[in-house]
Amino acid sequence: MSLLGVWPGKSFYETDLGSDRIICPKPKKARHHQVVIIGGGLAGLSTAWRLHELGITDIALCEQGQPGEGASGRNGGFVFAGYSLPNQALSKQAGLEEGQTLHGWTRQAVRTVRQRIESLQIDCQANDSGVLLTDWFGDDDALLAFQQAMQDDLGFPLTFIDRPQCRQLIQSQRYGSALHEPGSFHFQPLRYVNGLVKALLAEGVEIYGQSPIESLERITRNPSNGHWRLITDSAVLSADEVVITTGGYDTRLWPRLGRAIQPIATYIATTEPLGDRIHALLPKGHAIYDTRFAFDYYRPLPDTRLLWGGRISIQARKPRAIEKVLRRDLTKVFPELGEVHFDHAWGGWMGYTRHQMPLLGQDPSGLWHATGFGGHGMAPTTLAGDVVAEAITGNRDRLQAFQRWQPVWAGGLAGRAWAQGTYWAYQLKDAWRDWAKPSRRPIG
Repeated sequence: MSLLGVWPGKSFYETDLGSDRIICPKPKKARHHQVVIIGGGLAGLSTAWRLHELGITDIALCEQGQPGEGASGRNGGFVFAGYSLPNQALSKQAGLEEGQTLHGWTRQAVRTVRQRIESLQIDCQANDSGVLLTDWFGDDDALLAFQQAMQDDLGFPLTFIDRPQCRQLIQSQRYGSALHEPGSFHFQPLRYVNGLVKALLAEGVEIYGQSPIESLERITRNPSNGHWRLITDSAVLSADEVVITTGGYDTRLWPRLGRAIQPIATYIATTEPLGDRIHALLPKGHAIYDTRFAFDYYRPLPDTRLLWGGRISIQARKPRAIEKVLRRDLTKVFPELGEVHFDHAWGGWMGYTRHQMPLLGQDPSGLWHATGFGGHGMAPTTLAGDVVAEAITGNRDRLQAFQRWQPVWAGGLAGRAWAQGTYWAYQLKDAWRDWAKPSRRPIG
């Protein structure tokens, strides 16, 4: 196991996409662009697409691997509202009115992802059954209180599903009741990334793969006429504006920003095809996560596999080790799948900030950034791309709303150890709460 590095093993998403994946070449010669985006995940691709919609056509995007190689193409594929910062904390920090606005923007971002899938005709296996938050502790009152708080604080209505109804949607005795999140869905994220790449290339956007930026320098001839120089191993690029969207995979390029990001790992595995068993376990095809801090997340795939994810760690584990820990989690919910074969297991680095909100803005040198999406990135990365593109083209109204959350040192190695310790502490708290709930009984 390594503390930080390239993950061994191929994700199921890569195998599923196969030869349809677009491979982007390195830049071949020096060239100037109006905007260069560093990072080929969803934040970078969304920024490029929105800039194009707003009339900027001279755009290049540089990715150290291939687009979607980081967290954007290795995640669970849940598309739903909110940020990594818990929803109640959002309304407390920003105030009720602004909290509702900020959360509302992520709900609009979910709709934006849907619209782009439809308008660009991206085959990303979108499943509209939605996302369920399931109650691990058998505490209806706590779930109903959360439902009411979401309505009161953020204007976000969640549909309560009682225990008998929940058993019709998830054939497991593990859960009590559940909440359904309106508008949510799940999809194959690497296919979505690939679809955005294809659309951007068709519009003349340059996308460079295998092109890590070796150095980034501001060249200022006079206060009103400066530009950036970006050096790769194959060409020197320059740009009027630069946007960094690299997340947890590059914390070195711009130190002030990099120090504010803590790379944290999560793990995912996919089973062999389950045939009719998957339809028996999840009859309506929902994506699921639960009310523990250390929650599982899972969803059915079109070919009847089950995708299972969970855990938070500071270690990059090998596929066999990932299978071992996720199998233990899987059998707590579906003991009948204890001997099922996992055909893929992988992990990825998520970029967390101490305040759990994304970092959107422009520093005094003029560098733009959109990063730090933690474990809740599908909608916020899309929102971030729209917000930063709007600001680059002169409208900073929405960008201003994020300025209360500035880059703050994430603690380095000590911060990584603290994050791991905090996760373990919450695991113990979850276990104690579960053990101390004698009122929870299997439903059936």
